[in-house]
Amino acid sequence: MTVHVLDDYYLAITLLVTIAYQLSGFAIAWILQFDKITDFTGGSNFFILALLSFLLSETKHARNIVTTVLVLIWAVRIAGFLLFRVLKMGSDTRFDDIRSHFLSFLGFWVGQIVWVWVVSLPVVVLNSPAISAGPVPDFGTPADIIGIIIWAIGWLIESEADIAKFRWKSTKPPKWQ
Repeated sequence: MTVHVLDDYYLAITLLVTIAYQLSGFAIAWILQFDKITDFTGGSNFFILALLSFLLSETKHARNIVTTVLVLIWAVRIAGFLLFRVLKMGSDTRFDDIRSHFLSFLGFWVGQIVWVWVVSLPVVVLNSPAISAGPVPDFGTPADIIGIIIWAIGWLIESEADIAKFRWKSTKPPKWQ
């Protein structure tokens, strides 16, 4: 039996979870006037939505499992790296001009709500009853294999780029660079 929550695509529940999670992060960051959780909250929200949509769906096809696991791996890496980076750097200078301005700071978090929810839609919809309950093609098609290869290449490039940028920023280059 598949679980239907508000709609057959899990759009409403994942949007509500994202809004609640991000606004909770905003409240903490605003009250404490710091940005140590800002990027971590964004990255970990992807993990929450992928896992939630997967667990709500009782139909577990191989494509759903593989896609969800790949999103979870990516979310752990990005959230972990972003938390590590802000803890090492001490703060995120992107927020220096807006951290103390309620509406400007909230605007960033609203943008993060939109970003996380929209980017999460493919895995959310894939795991939804509207898609998973029906007939699905067998896993292992050329498109599946190509998708996994592209994901792996992208994951490696993003990981290396984040490390390279972090190392470069750690040298304290002039602002204009």
